[in-house]
Amino acid sequence: MKRLFVTLCVISLCSLILLVNISVVNAAAAGYDYMIYPFANNITFDGKWTSPTEWTDGSPASPPISANANFRGKWGPFVDMSTVPQYFLVEILNDSTNDANDYWQFCFDSDQSGGAAPGSGDLRIDIVGHNNVTFYQGTGTGWGPMAVPSSGDFQWNNSINASPTSSTPHWILEIMVNKPAVGLGIMFNGRVAVYDASSAAAGVNAWPPTS
Repeated sequence: MKRLFVTLCVISLCSLILLVNISVVNAAAAGYDYMIYPFANNITFDGKWTSPTEWTDGSPASPPISANANFRGKWGPFVDMSTVPQYFLVEILNDSTNDANDYWQFCFDSDQSGGAAPGSGDLRIDIVGHNNVTFYQGTGTGWGPMAVPSSGDFQWNNSINASPTSSTPHWILEIMVNKPAVGLGIMFNGRVAVYDASSAAAGVNAWPPTS
């Protein structure tokens, strides 16, 4: 019994070490993956780079969303198995107009199960017009609205500001989701999309550029 207990402790510790050191976003598309590491710099949710180093601990995705848009990610601090915050910063460098149809969108396949249509383990977050947020869960055939998590499990803010990425003021979004609260696994598939209504001809830009 003691030997079994020690084995279980070692397995649990190894799992915890993996969770503390690495998280991976895959896009289920060749050439699109992003390694997310624990945060080193604190975040102030004001929708901008509060300091020049606030987001330097999250490398920009490569390839980027587009020539004029990209995201960064990091996570932590790890509190316990019920609190693992995941952070993203998204910038649209050529957009400084406040349009009602602008939007940011995040889609997550929390268990990397794939599928031809959104399943119960799939999550979508739409932020439209820079003021409104809606959460959706997969139904097996499409997306159904779900309750927006509490402020402890979800935070966001956006603003038009300059940043270390570009000195020209542009839209910047900061977002946090508590992974256990929304069902995100250590490794998950994801998609980040942006749309600038004042440049409608450019269409929706996304990472990856597929569904």
